[in-house]
Amino acid sequence: MVIHCSKALQTTLKLYKTDMATPEQLAKEEDSFYSWHGHIAKVDGRNTIVLMNDKTMYCVLLRNKLPRKKDKFAELVLKAIPYTLEVGNINGNEIAGYMNSVGNIVFAEKTDRKITGNINRMILDMGFQWKYDWREDESIQAYKAYEQNRGLRKIGKDYVTPFEEMLKALCGISDHAKE
Repeated sequence: MVIHCSKALQTTLKLYKTDMATPEQLAKEEDSFYSWHGHIAKVDGRNTIVLMNDKTMYCVLLRNKLPRKKDKFAELVLKAIPYTLEVGNINGNEIAGYMNSVGNIVFAEKTDRKITGNINRMILDMGFQWKYDWREDESIQAYKAYEQNRGLRKIGKDYVTPFEEMLKALCGISDHAKE
């Protein structure tokens, strides 16, 4: 799995050029379904890390007690993705199929500005909401992500619902596993 980090997230996690993936490593991880973009920003006065899947625009939100090292961040991501998918009402077998295919987490520099634009739009939308239902005792904000994944996002000229796109992609994995 590849996480494309913004400059702000690279600084927060203390990632250097030597920590970034080489073009050979990125060539192995060519499936955009296992590629995520990450960014850190202030939302409601606190640092919030947003991870967004490149293919489906499905997001994972992290807040409160954020890790400052890449290894701890990788561990948290491997916990956060299945938990967020579970809270998002996705079948446990499909989650297990996805997580079995993930492998190691590799960090890379940000490449796609469209996804960064979607992340920034989502951060702006969260900042202008009247109700703040952040769970202050949890680092993984799965319930807030559940709410965000039900909204519309723009991919190219099309508008999609990340939850539905993730379901379609996960069903594709389970169909291939059955064959």
